[in-house]
Amino acid sequence: MPSTVELKDRADALSSRRLFLLVAGPLFVLFLLTSNRAVPYHIDAFSNVLPAWSLGSTGSVYLPDHEVLVQPDYFGNIAWLVPAQDSVASKYPPGAALLATPLYAMWPQDAEIWTVRGFNQPEAAPVEIPVPSFWPAAVAAALSVALAMGFLAVSFRRLAGGATALSAAYLAALGTSAWSVAANELWQHGPGMLWIALAGALAARNLVAAGFAYGFGVLTRPVNAFIAGATGLYVAWQERSLWPAVQAGLGAIAGLGALVAFNAAVFGEPSVLGGYANVFVDNAQSLDLVGYLRNIVMAFVSPTRGLLVWSPFLILLIPGLVSGWRAAPGWARGAAIGAVAYLLFQYKANRYSGGSGFATYRYPLEALTAAAPVLVLSYTTWVAERPTAARIFRVLAIVSIAAHGAFAVIY
Repeated sequence: MPSTVELKDRADALSSRRLFLLVAGPLFVLFLLTSNRAVPYHIDAFSNVLPAWSLGSTGSVYLPDHEVLVQPDYFGNIAWLVPAQDSVASKYPPGAALLATPLYAMWPQDAEIWTVRGFNQPEAAPVEIPVPSFWPAAVAAALSVALAMGFLAVSFRRLAGGATALSAAYLAALGTSAWSVAANELWQHGPGMLWIALAGALAARNLVAAGFAYGFGVLTRPVNAFIAGATGLYVAWQERSLWPAVQAGLGAIAGLGALVAFNAAVFGEPSVLGGYANVFVDNAQSLDLVGYLRNIVMAFVSPTRGLLVWSPFLILLIPGLVSGWRAAPGWARGAAIGAVAYLLFQYKANRYSGGSGFATYRYPLEALTAAAPVLVLSYTTWVAERPTAARIFRVLAIVSIAAHGAFAVIY
């Protein structure tokens, strides 16, 4: 039986391709097995499933058979649908749905008429609507997060070697709500993580390609533009040239343009918000700084939604952030700055909880993906150098994995 040293040497010798497959393959199987493929299904994720099914089966984002869901008794209760042209459509950007669309196009089963109760108001009268199979959505969700972790492993390998990259990718996958939330249903988070992780894997060698990956991230969730912008601008500042910002910005702006064009076509008005209400703009412009600060603090320490509560291994990485930052290349630093900007905006525009009906947290997922390379360097430059800290880190990592594993099965 190989020794620990021999296993480490083998992992360090893995090529990027083999490392990617060794991470993404098993995780995809695990995520798919533990995913939710039936009702009750979260209202946010269901709002991505419906347009994916409609696009795959009819080629249209409109949902004429679901127009009842915009009536006062059902609005915001079963799916987030809004009036669009002469029909209704999901209020969300199309990125998450687009990933599942090819799977629904290949899926032979028609939607079935189900009697569905509301998510936010279960006491409301049930309604009969077509409900497609959740299997294609489950495959898309599981695959997007598994691929994201594979791309993270490739990024980690450049910074810390194959053995550390392998263990870090699995901890990112299993010790965070990547498993218990993003891979569990077709949220926006899994696809968003995929494009951010791919951009990170590309950024060291090809900022143009990384920019287009970020562009798909913006098409999935517009707030991902903070990560794209910070990456390009930081590398440009570091190199004292605007060219890196232009390279990274081309694809990101293309994604933003595609989003605006989509909203113009579907909702009749060119905008970033699309079907969203203006409440998020109002929150972002609010001068309630006390409430803002509370929102930020609770996002980290809330008993039910706290990032540090449910992924406590991150606490041990905080002291090493300075040394990790010093060791990080420009693309990783820029992405980490973007992660901070992302969270600051997210918690200004929206509540920290992210709603109900899911386990632990969800809003920090894209930011964690962007900051992951610097966090890995925090481990290698601080935690790994201190035996006591390393032992505590391992215990907290096991606790995190156990918690998210339990929730992945329960929800």
